[in-house]
Amino acid sequence: MVSNRKIVFIRFSLLAGVIGILSISSFAGIGFIHSLLATSIGTNGHYDKVVILNFDDGRLSQYTNAIPILDKYGFKATFYVVCNYIGKKDGYMDWNEIETLHKEGHDIGSHSMNHVRLEKLSKKDVEYEVGQSKRCLQKHGINATSFAYPFNGGSDDKTVVDIVAKYYEFARTANAALTYLRCDSPKVQPTQPDCRTYTDSNDLTYANRYTVRAWSQDATRIEDSASDNVMEDKFIRIVNSQIKYNNAGTIKAIPIIIYHRVGDSEDSYNTDIKLFNAQMKYLHDNGYKVLTMADLAYDDKSNYLYLNDLKSETEQPFKYVTTPTIAPTTNATTNVTTPTIAPTTNATTNVTTPTIAPTTNATTNVTTPTIAPTGNPILDALKKLFGLK
Repeated sequence: MVSNRKIVFIRFSLLAGVIGILSISSFAGIGFIHSLLATSIGTNGHYDKVVILNFDDGRLSQYTNAIPILDKYGFKATFYVVCNYIGKKDGYMDWNEIETLHKEGHDIGSHSMNHVRLEKLSKKDVEYEVGQSKRCLQKHGINATSFAYPFNGGSDDKTVVDIVAKYYEFARTANAALTYLRCDSPKVQPTQPDCRTYTDSNDLTYANRYTVRAWSQDATRIEDSASDNVMEDKFIRIVNSQIKYNNAGTIKAIPIIIYHRVGDSEDSYNTDIKLFNAQMKYLHDNGYKVLTMADLAYDDKSNYLYLNDLKSETEQPFKYVTTPTIAPTTNATTNVTTPTIAPTTNATTNVTTPTIAPTTNATTNVTTPTIAPTGNPILDALKKLFGLK
């Protein structure tokens, strides 16, 4: 049977061990707890790794096969739907399913009325495809803020871009692995100074808020005849390609991934369920923040893109949080302080219990830390846990 004396000593030993850990300067107080989360969170709690997920066309398999996996990992995505396909064409979602996605926090964007090549239409027809699709979604309580070009066509056409700009804050095309928030892709020369839609000579810029770039893994698989194993490796390389640009909570580049069908073998633009789950698991297990197109914003003063809920280079400086530390006493030999135990008598139980006295340990000649009476919330919680006063 363990005596009360031994129980008290064990409790104190555990407490002293925790205090010893907290006394290490780089892990003191809340800073120690914060370090445990550093694998998924950037400096000061801001994420350095982000991904935006897009699903084009409004295919039914996105709802039946992709959504359960997104729900499992707590991810939201942007769904670009074709209004005249919804509830009218086999293999596509109906309005109840679209509205359910919207109510559950997913972002719904426009993919035109009929999924036609906008650059081949008259101005009047472009106006219908782009503008009417906005009104179509509004009738169902959805205010679409972004547009995706069917077949990735029209983003280099002034007439199309100007009409899109009348109705939407952003428009997405493809053909690139990363979107640079300053539109300064190093692969495009000369490098753009900002994200203005037109140059001083009234030419469309390569990258702007109406030509947000994304990566279609379906198109890549078809072009390269790639297996699922190859596509999983490509996916990992794409999402990790942002790492050299993003640091300490400053987001400069974001991968946007496009999907079409999920678990539907009838079409070449299809991602196998097993592959899709592996990709989402990778994002989850490696601390990626998954966003939607609705998280994008535009600064009209700087002409840069930024993220609404995350600190980016164009936003205000970080706010640092002061964390409590343990005030040490000085030891001329090691400059480390540690507590030793001085026994006192408990009059009620007649059991000797330990208290902390700031004396020198003669055996190790290392002084252990005393606790400054400034109030340490972590230490107070530990004392309460171990039943000490």
